[in-house]
Amino acid sequence: MKKRLIATILALLMVLSMTAWASADEEPAVTLKFNTVQTSSDPKVEWYTDWLDEMKEASNGLIDYEMYVSEALGGSADVLEMATMGQPVVQDCDFSYIAAYVPDFAIAMSPYLFSEPEQIKTFWKSDVGQELSAELEEAGLHLLSVHYFGTRNVICDTKVTDRDGFANVKIRCAATPMWNEVVRVLGGNAVNTAWSETYQALSQGVANAAESPMGLLYSSKLYEPCKYLIRTEHLVAATCVVMSQAVYESLPEEAQKVLDEVGTSFSDTVIPLQKAVEEEYEQKLIDEGVEMVEIDKEAFLEEAKNTPDYFPEWTEGMYERVVASISGDEAAAE
Repeated sequence: MKKRLIATILALLMVLSMTAWASADEEPAVTLKFNTVQTSSDPKVEWYTDWLDEMKEASNGLIDYEMYVSEALGGSADVLEMATMGQPVVQDCDFSYIAAYVPDFAIAMSPYLFSEPEQIKTFWKSDVGQELSAELEEAGLHLLSVHYFGTRNVICDTKVTDRDGFANVKIRCAATPMWNEVVRVLGGNAVNTAWSETYQALSQGVANAAESPMGLLYSSKLYEPCKYLIRTEHLVAATCVVMSQAVYESLPEEAQKVLDEVGTSFSDTVIPLQKAVEEEYEQKLIDEGVEMVEIDKEAFLEEAKNTPDYFPEWTEGMYERVVASISGDEAAAE
């Protein structure tokens, strides 16, 4: 009788456990609304979708998602603010956007800072990178991933062969201090607009140029108003994928673990994909009549050395720590 009772209890516990897991499959703990600046034709949307599918599967349905392309939920800054308020949104953006919450993060997108894609993850996982990530969490945002976005160049409606040639060029950039600094290093004049308005700005002459990796320049059809690709290679660029810290903390521990592990692995997954895309889309731009223009980078490199002077809000010695973290010699900078 006692054995039968024990067996019955164990069977009931198993049923309850399976029911609880099934309900998790049917009703996810969170449905993340992923907002991206990429257009639906950009290959990175497929990469993100595969990544999110991996999260969903690894979490056994605890995590689900909805994809919003071309900033359908709103501009990056607005969606990040929504995240700080505890909404289940996810935004891909560059370091300059999260620098609005942790100013020292802007250091990581200083012109000509990174020279290899692998250095991006090295920085993120370094001591200084984790310190800055913790500060961001206190501000209400959680970094899901930091990964290579491509090497950025300038597409322009006029041919430019040196830094002086950018003196009268209006370069579209996001409305953040660091993006304005990028344009300053290039020698141009900043025009602040959302990425979704870039094509119109170029077509109407509000801007003469824009900068981005090859894939985004092509998928946004900027080759129509602009026929010169200036190889400035000013940023080995990173994308941050950011969600609400409050939403992250509300999830079961197993779901948090999935987000952390899959988010970290994505940093490695993207590098070969992005490199292949850069080669593919460079040729596509050429096929659309875009001329690839080599440019002397010496003047840019010299001007980039002055970037820290334009950001007195950065913590003293932090720029040097970030530079050291990239080479793995962070202790030497402390």
